Amino acid sequence: MADQTTITPRTPRIWQKKKPHITPTEESRQDMKDAIKGSNQVLLSATTTFTLFPDTLTLDRAKITVAKRTFYRIAEVTSMRIEDVLNVTAKVGPLFGSIKVVSRVMNNEEPNVIGLFRRDEAIRIKRIIQGYIIAQQRKIDCSSLPTNELIAMLDKLGEDDHPI
Repeated sequence: MADQTTITPRTPRIWQKKKPHITPTEESRQDMKDAIKGSNQVLLSATTTFTLFPDTLTLDRAKITVAKRTFYRIAEVTSMRIEDVLNVTAKVGPLFGSIKVVSRVMNNEEPNVIGLFRRDEAIRIKRIIQGYIIAQQRKIDCSSLPTNELIAMLDKLGEDDHPI
């Protein structure tokens, strides 16, 4: 009896381009460029009203920055990562409102209070920041969304069910 061997068809090789050897320094440099790329896109910026030296609250894709001015060209600037923000509260009256931001790394007994904003502006700031906190807690990647679409979605996500 003849020895029968089975010949299986040969699968073609997939040729891939070889990646150039990347040094750890170049890899770190690229990681930093990627981190910087979208982190400075401002989602929200608001300035207090009826003060001689107005304070500013700025929200970008990575952090909240609060600039409290005490005199001309003098300011105390505090930044906190979105991941470190525990809660944001809006205290509103008939015309104006203020924002209170409680952070994990800042002193919890003395949270950042920024105000006087217009009433509707204070509510909107609170909703957008609260929406961003919720998105971060649910590990939703917001980096690929266009800025205007992200702002609208965060505003909706941070919306309260009850009227103010």
